[in-house]
Amino acid sequence: MESETSIPRSRRAILAAAAGAAGALVASAAVPLGVAAHDPEDVAVGADNPETATTTLTNSADGSTAVAGHATGTGHGYGVEGTSAGGAGAFAWSVSPPDASWFLPEYTKYTGVFGSAPASSEPNYAGTGVWGDSPDTGVFGSGGYGVVGYGGIGVEGDANGSLGSIGVRAWAPSTSVYALKVVGKVNFNRSGRVSIASGASYRVVSLAGVTTTSKVFAVFATSESGRWIRAVVPAAGKFTMYFNAALTSSAVASWFVLD
Repeated sequence: MESETSIPRSRRAILAAAAGAAGALVASAAVPLGVAAHDPEDVAVGADNPETATTTLTNSADGSTAVAGHATGTGHGYGVEGTSAGGAGAFAWSVSPPDASWFLPEYTKYTGVFGSAPASSEPNYAGTGVWGDSPDTGVFGSGGYGVVGYGGIGVEGDANGSLGSIGVRAWAPSTSVYALKVVGKVNFNRSGRVSIASGASYRVVSLAGVTTTSKVFAVFATSESGRWIRAVVPAAGKFTMYFNAALTSSAVASWFVLD
């Protein structure tokens, strides 16, 4: 019995085989390369991808975004979710990575989001590890301590320059709780000390922002027997301390301005 390979192939069979090969070539060209050459180890969409090594996506195009997540449904889904059983749930850094000597999983294992950025080399900008922005609340913190700041300046609040804007606002819902509690020294730049010459019966202090409705307090900081500050009268850009009688020696007064 002749083997299959030794049987002469008819012209019809040869043409049919050629047509089949051409059809397969056209079909493969019509299928996206990623699908046609799918590797079983590729990331699968809509499925869990259990791995034991880091999965990395790199995009080197100018102005590009390496990974984007969009939840466009009407439910309460998330654009991106990150979880970790031993470190921060989500970790992001800008320009250069944080110092490895202090950024360790054991330091961030109870941290939902960790963001890092180095100090800015541009004088008009500051490095920001995490930036939150909204017409309502840019960053909201809740818990035993809603927000904790630590550093050369632990927390800074800047008014945006609009009339009546506030750098830091402290609020208490009732008189049984505190809106503001300070432990340690307090420094106000709208307070100070001023020297007064002997023989003076009043002293004018210029200070921008003072109005006729400002609350101004003043007291002698030196011992002036029989002399005291009987009144402090605010005016536009200044206030005047009036004494009960002319001073018999030079003196120093301390003052404090509200509003």
